[in-house]
Amino acid sequence: MKIFWFSRHTMTPAQLADLKRIYGADLEVAQASASVSSAKEVVELAGDADVLAVVLPPALLADLTNPRINTKPVIRAVANRIPTGGTVVNPATGKEEAEYRFEHAGWEKVIRIVVETERL
Repeated sequence: MKIFWFSRHTMTPAQLADLKRIYGADLEVAQASASVSSAKEVVELAGDADVLAVVLPPALLADLTNPRINTKPVIRAVANRIPTGGTVVNPATGKEEAEYRFEHAGWEKVIRIVVETERL
């Protein structure tokens, strides 16, 4: 089983262990971190992977679940946001904010994403 991990972050040991629980211990993970403008590009990067594990914006994720573009299962990691009790300075605002850590909470299969918009 080959998993294609498309994210700018390296997969955590907890995420990998959970994938092994789901798909079996005999799996290979290939990672890519790139800027893409279409779901087709993600599919091309994935090559012969069996499953696409991705971190993408909703519009690209919606396209990736379109069977005309991709027929492979699409999954994404779910994380819990846990307060650490500490604070950090937000570099964008310069203000002090509560600090959080992310804890792997599982994987979910993406069946369909609907993006509904209204032009303003």
